[in-house]
Amino acid sequence: MSKENNPDYQVLVPVCKSGEPWFEFDADIGGKTSLPVLSPYRAAQPAKDMPAHERASGCDSILAVHEDAIVVGAPAGTSDAFAMLVVFSVLFFVAAAGMMYLSVDAFLAHVNAEVGFNLPISIIASLVSLFLLNFSFFCFRLAFLTPRDQPVVFNRRTGEVHFFTIIPVRFWKFWSLAGVGAVKTRRWEDAYVRSYHVNELTGEAMRSSYSLALLWAAPATRRLCTDVVNIGYKGWWEDELLWRLYEHIRRYMEEGGAPLPEGERLRTSGHGKMPEFPQHVILAAGGHALSEAEIIQRFNSQR
Repeated sequence: MSKENNPDYQVLVPVCKSGEPWFEFDADIGGKTSLPVLSPYRAAQPAKDMPAHERASGCDSILAVHEDAIVVGAPAGTSDAFAMLVVFSVLFFVAAAGMMYLSVDAFLAHVNAEVGFNLPISIIASLVSLFLLNFSFFCFRLAFLTPRDQPVVFNRRTGEVHFFTIIPVRFWKFWSLAGVGAVKTRRWEDAYVRSYHVNELTGEAMRSSYSLALLWAAPATRRLCTDVVNIGYKGWWEDELLWRLYEHIRRYMEEGGAPLPEGERLRTSGHGKMPEFPQHVILAAGGHALSEAEIIQRFNSQR
């Protein structure tokens, strides 16, 4: 079946032809997101009663379901780089240890006046060793000290969206901890939805990827974007399937749709600790997260 005849690809949001239609961006917006926010690929209408896709799907992005809310994951939760980061951390640590041994050996040779030019070699080897050690620690922090996902709560009873501010991993600031910061709360009705297209170098070739994001403006200006939140996963070569996730969220928030589509399961991928929302957010969502059996019993039986 071709894309033209496949309902899974029937996105109802047209491709943008003239850049961002609504928002203005401050100078430091690049520090909040890696997306090219100045030029979206698609931009949904702000009216939440307008469908964005012919089909809805959780797209393996629903992390949890509460009585009155769903928790949606971000592309960070779909990364398969954990094993690679662990390997890199070990390899660079071994390389750093080797360079440090060379540095000490060269320095001792200089002290013993065996070779006259070993002091510069010792200094260079020490600098390289420190760089490699920092790179090893950087990979270690990415693998073990960052949250395995970046959850976003959509509460349809209160009409609110809760999300964490993200603290990025800094390569040179090896003492700083990465992860999540304070929780922000914005109105669902004020959210704007965009998909973005970027070209990524994979090591062998250039590959197109797409991301889905929610944007909010500063209340005082209505146009100055202050918050950008990625949701879902990173789509390769197309974004049509990704828009099914927004349509699922839209139907859940606006039309009383099921929190988890029939036949789908909660996302369980990722490594590390899941960030925990404050108790008031959990209580507003209806209490503890439901098991998949409880989800089927409480919601799917209502269809």
